[in-house]
Amino acid sequence: MESIIGNVKEWFSPRKEYFETFIKNDTRVESWFKAELLVLLSRLVKERIIDSFEREPSLYDKSGRRSQIDFSVTVRGVENYLELKALCTSQAKGTPRNLSFYFRDDNVGLVKDFKKLSTIDVTDKWILAFIYPKPAKENWRLVTRKIDCWKCLTKLEDYPEYLFIALFQFMTDLSLG
Repeated sequence: MESIIGNVKEWFSPRKEYFETFIKNDTRVESWFKAELLVLLSRLVKERIIDSFEREPSLYDKSGRRSQIDFSVTVRGVENYLELKALCTSQAKGTPRNLSFYFRDDNVGLVKDFKKLSTIDVTDKWILAFIYPKPAKENWRLVTRKIDCWKCLTKLEDYPEYLFIALFQFMTDLSLG
């Protein structure tokens, strides 16, 4: 997944008008991101940048319970499992959804997906979070320090003010502090 994050950034970054509209209307539109990613991944297969992809494959956790993941993406023979999240943090319409809201340990945000993927017995697990607008550096540091087993591989300074694409890689067992 690290090898295609540049393609993802290149695909989404020019869509400034979309992000400004989503921010102004305080809108989470995860299905739009999934649709755009479907088109991008299809293009990457044609260009032979990735081997293949599958939308919503079923995987099984360590207890045998079925889980559905947003995408599997095979790059150079390695199958990667990817959850996608859309996090609008503008609070433009008075919603409580700031960055901390999505990092709470409940059934709403990223922590739920961190835990879900942590229980699945595969090695290459990723979360791709589209955060708009881009969070302040201090806020980002405060919320991400709570997650011990996932590492964000992208950097805030590489993104425009209207968007941050956070690519988290699973490192070890989940531990929230």
